[in-house]
Amino acid sequence: MRKKIIYEPTLSDSALLMVDVLGKAFVGSFFLHPYYHTYCKHTKRQSFKNALTRLENRGLVLGERRNGKVLYCLSEDGEKLANRIKLKFEMAKSKKWDGKWRVLIFDIPEKIRSKRDFLRNELKDFGFYQLQRSVWVYPYNLPQDFFDLWKDLDFGR
Repeated sequence: MRKKIIYEPTLSDSALLMVDVLGKAFVGSFFLHPYYHTYCKHTKRQSFKNALTRLENRGLVLGERRNGKVLYCLSEDGEKLANRIKLKFEMAKSKKWDGKWRVLIFDIPEKIRSKRDFLRNELKDFGFYQLQRSVWVYPYNLPQDFFDLWKDLDFGR
């Protein structure tokens, strides 16, 4: 039986995508957005505001205070993460399999274990199947955007 690739965004992912779609927006604008009702329907508004604050603390969104309200927009790093999340959604869509497997093999040293663990988690989110610790397969063509995401990661080369 074929495993269906499902990507479920976190609350922070949803907030980041909404900032991306809205451009610049005050917090009140988010509660009218369809992403909020799709991905955050059982979430309290305060939890959503906390997610935006965490994104701001991580430098992914920029908050500009105006008349007691905060106007949010994406930073450069936030744009990169938003593109990665959109790509995960795109790769999770149902596709017709061409009968070929794409194999990804890597060897990342123990001293940069955190990057290796990050890579493994991202591969899972993208829908890759793990055969062994550093051997992963994917049943569909990989878009160029997937490879572009990894250019920013420095694995010690």
